Amino acid sequence: MEIKGIDEKDNHIISLLRENGRMSYSDIGAEVGLSRVAVATRVKVLEEKGIIRGYTAVIDPHAAPEMMAYVVNFDIEPEHFDEVKALLNEQKELVSLFQTTGSCHLMAICVSRDTRTMKDYINGLFKSVPGLERITYHTVLDVIKGSIIPE
Repeated sequence: MEIKGIDEKDNHIISLLRENGRMSYSDIGAEVGLSRVAVATRVKVLEEKGIIRGYTAVIDPHAAPEMMAYVVNFDIEPEHFDEVKALLNEQKELVSLFQTTGSCHLMAICVSRDTRTMKDYINGLFKSVPGLERITYHTVLDVIKGSIIPE
């Protein structure tokens, strides 16, 4: 992935940090041909610009048996969209929330303790959040690429 508007070295730094967010500035510098201080300065600028938004641990939901992941699609009445989006954004079960095109208006990656907790959570949302037309959800069987990161 290359980000337009930043130079090749910054893109290389981002690529290295995506692979290993704990990589030292010295090791990054050796890879990209910069000093540790120059790398630290570039990373700070990338953070200030909002290109790098944070660092996190990648958790495999299958390695944590007390956690199951699922994908949820929300169809929302247009007049309630902003309200529903704000309410969903506050939900601790939602790891990620995306606005999408197509028939689904919002999509979320969620985690729960088990199937019963997932069903109770989805049913509770449907009953308590005005403006939801339909909710569909699918259990994640395996993470093939990327990660599901509970916060």
